Amino acid sequence: MAATPSRAADEQLNEGLVHHFALDETSGTTLVNSGSAGSAANATLVNPEKATLTGNGVRFNPDSYASALDGAYVALPKDITAGMSNLTVDYDVWIDPANVGEHQMWGFGRKSGSCDVDTGAQGSIFASNTQRFRVAVGSANLQQNRVRMTEGAWTHVTYTQSLNANGTSWTGTLYLDGVQHATSTNLTTPPSVNAAGTNCNFLARSQTSGHYSFRGTLRDFRVYDRAVSPEETLALAKETVSNGVSADAAAIDLGLTSAIVRDIVLPKVGSVAGSAITWTSSDPSVVEVYTPPAVPSARKVAVTGKITRPAQGQPDATATLTATVRKGAQEVTTREIPIVVKAEFDDAQAVDRDAFDLALYATDDVHGNINLPAGGEFGSTITWKSTTDLVTPTGEVTRPAFGRADVTATLTATITKGSASKTKSFPVTITAKPRSEKHERYFMGYFKGEGIADGEQIMFATSNGNTALDWTGLTGGWPSLVSQLGDQGLRDPHIVRSPDGDTFYMIATDLNWYDQGGYAINDTQYIEVFESHDLVNWTPQRHVKVAPDNAGNAFAPESLWVEEIGAYAVFWAQSLWNDPVNRTGQGNAQMWYATTRDFQTFSAPKVWQDPAPLSRIDTTAIRVGDHYYRVTKNEAGNQGSDIFSEKHTDFLDSNINNWTLLAPALGRTTWVANQGYEGPVIFKANPGDTSCPGQFYLWGDRYTNGGGYQAACHENIEAPTWNAKPLTMTNAGVVRPRHGTVIPLTVREWNDIRGIPNSDVTTTTKVAVEPYASGAQTTTATATVEAADGFETGGQVRFSIGSWSELAHLKDGAATVTLPEGLPAGTRTVKAEYLGFDYLKASEAAASFTVPGAPELALTVTATARCVGTTAYVAVTAVNDAAVPANVTLTTPYGSKTVADVAQGKQAYQSFNTRAGQIATGSATVTATATIDGRQVTSTYNASYTAINCA
Repeated sequence: MAATPSRAADEQLNEGLVHHFALDETSGTTLVNSGSAGSAANATLVNPEKATLTGNGVRFNPDSYASALDGAYVALPKDITAGMSNLTVDYDVWIDPANVGEHQMWGFGRKSGSCDVDTGAQGSIFASNTQRFRVAVGSANLQQNRVRMTEGAWTHVTYTQSLNANGTSWTGTLYLDGVQHATSTNLTTPPSVNAAGTNCNFLARSQTSGHYSFRGTLRDFRVYDRAVSPEETLALAKETVSNGVSADAAAIDLGLTSAIVRDIVLPKVGSVAGSAITWTSSDPSVVEVYTPPAVPSARKVAVTGKITRPAQGQPDATATLTATVRKGAQEVTTREIPIVVKAEFDDAQAVDRDAFDLALYATDDVHGNINLPAGGEFGSTITWKSTTDLVTPTGEVTRPAFGRADVTATLTATITKGSASKTKSFPVTITAKPRSEKHERYFMGYFKGEGIADGEQIMFATSNGNTALDWTGLTGGWPSLVSQLGDQGLRDPHIVRSPDGDTFYMIATDLNWYDQGGYAINDTQYIEVFESHDLVNWTPQRHVKVAPDNAGNAFAPESLWVEEIGAYAVFWAQSLWNDPVNRTGQGNAQMWYATTRDFQTFSAPKVWQDPAPLSRIDTTAIRVGDHYYRVTKNEAGNQGSDIFSEKHTDFLDSNINNWTLLAPALGRTTWVANQGYEGPVIFKANPGDTSCPGQFYLWGDRYTNGGGYQAACHENIEAPTWNAKPLTMTNAGVVRPRHGTVIPLTVREWNDIRGIPNSDVTTTTKVAVEPYASGAQTTTATATVEAADGFETGGQVRFSIGSWSELAHLKDGAATVTLPEGLPAGTRTVKAEYLGFDYLKASEAAASFTVPGAPELALTVTATARCVGTTAYVAVTAVNDAAVPANVTLTTPYGSKTVADVAQGKQAYQSFNTRAGQIATGSATVTATATIDGRQVTSTYNASYTAINCA
């Protein structure tokens, strides 16, 4: 442990402490002021339902975004800096990685009118992490250009403002963790802000009503009427810095350090408090620490522990990696991590390690083809067997039909190398297909633009009706998804719907131009991945490396399902560094691709389009018939760039000369000439589209002259010039969205996304019995179920005759069963009950049919529902047509009656009181028994009656 600065005495740190809000409350809305101003200057938590009192700070707006007025914030006392000629503001802050847009962590302000309006501003001092961390004092900013405060980590902040010798200006100094961050020597806004004092003082709220509320945690907020000394600044930061260093050291996780077999990525920044971490190795012959060049262009290159594995049969090697963890001015700690580097494997060891590493993704909810590796990293061959034929040995999945049950099974991998072999099993659940419905609406993901503080995050919109030319944003132009990984920007979102329709994968560019000063310094090999089953709930963001190590600017990823390979092709633009060590010398822009089945595991990247020395980016694609069509931007620069279309039957062919050029200048000929176009979108219009029926849509992002997306349609996807159309956006944050994607929706999906309740769908069941073939002992009954909305039906139908019943699944809307043998001759009734499924309502029907052969006891049976006043009755009549008297029993759901010795030509009759005003369709059963030639003979008949309402 290195030496730490000497502590100023506690009493010295309390000197001049006018306001001290520990923010350690666990309930209530009053936040205690323990400074010299006392309880008369307590603060108030506003909109407390959107805050969490943790006891270790106030967590503001942890669950959602809100405007400055609608989010949780703290109203500080008025005139908080009254009479102060010098000032210190000191606090701890933890910025939520989801924090975005224009905001203020704290602010002291003066307005001539209401604090809730943006007029009458008369000065302010505030802190913000928008674009860079700064304290704004009037029109001056204390900041380091493009340096943002670390998010997801505790930082101690001190701002001092001291009166200069001239008595008319001030020197402001900003410290992070006790280290000077920025200074300004000629501030003209006094600590008191305005001669009339301050009346708009807040924590987590901006002085501007249209800004975002701050998302994060503040604690131990102090306001002094003096400028604390540098030594006092260190003392104030001491606890936060010391705890942070210790927490960061403890949180370092290098994985399975007892069995290292590949190079180790060594963290450069602590995961808890953002401490700087450097590394050394006790034995570079075992693990050598590679630290990238200390140049800005290589700032994203990882520190790596490059291992050397002993030869096979040699002992494992050991070494110690030492992490030196620094935070603040002088706080340092170290952590030693012993590692064991495994010797090269023999066959048995290779099998063991490949088996240990083998994993499958989300096997409890399989919605498509599964990635089943055919080999392990260490040379094993992997073969697969399944207990169900719904999964092939290479991972192709056939899902149960809509309305069928999910199928559980076991996949077993056999891992083999040489004579060594091992098995590993995985339980899987194959989810049944969703209901098939017609697409009648549209959904869009987009971003607003790099010149806006929240513009490089994902926005969503839905169409207004069955047209792709009229849209409403879902969140008033605020982000629906915010990046918390990589560069913390999300641009160029692309959404693909799975072939079965119930999984959506969204990928986006890892770039935050606004916060990082442009795209040229972006050195990413990553894309951002999200997954959803309803376009409302999304999985946590995945930061996925797809590009090779020597690539940068992996931008504008898109994907397309390629039926021939049973997987998605994911393609993106990138450039290769001429100097991959210092990350300089950007080559021409090319399109590369990888394949994936689950957006978790990707194949090795390959070149797809390389027009060297020219450049091209931003490909979008669609399949129509036997051809794949792609639209791409030629990267000629600014107004010289345009989008062009090509076609091919082999989507993954990387020879660009094998693609047929269709339209070399789509943007210029379709919209405005002499402008630059990029980010194309192409998709087929829905059936019944009201704007472009039977056509295709083409959109192009006019990135010059503030254009944004332009729209066009054409019935011929190969057209060299399309028909321009107006595009309307409402409540979307911008007049025209930027580079994104459009996918079709069903009405039910559209309702779910917009929060509109969906009604269950009524169904109608019809049943028919195939007449008995000559001499046949049985026949079949078929129930047909139709939904009121005309779309697919699925589920089960229960068929019943008397005490016999059988269930059958619908297939293509119909279910068929074989009726039982031995049914008595005569007229019979079969009932078919559709049991309903998901949001499809149940329904039923009945049909009479004739069993061949004259019955020995012939009866004529009828059943009728009728009203007596407001009560429903069921009347049953059975006329004896036989030559002998019979005992006849009449049975209904409402009672039974037996009539003895009913002579030929006579009848048994009963009217049954249902004791209800309304009854459903049903049936009565009539059983007749008689003695014929010394034998007791029984015949049974069914007669149906229709529903009735006597109310």
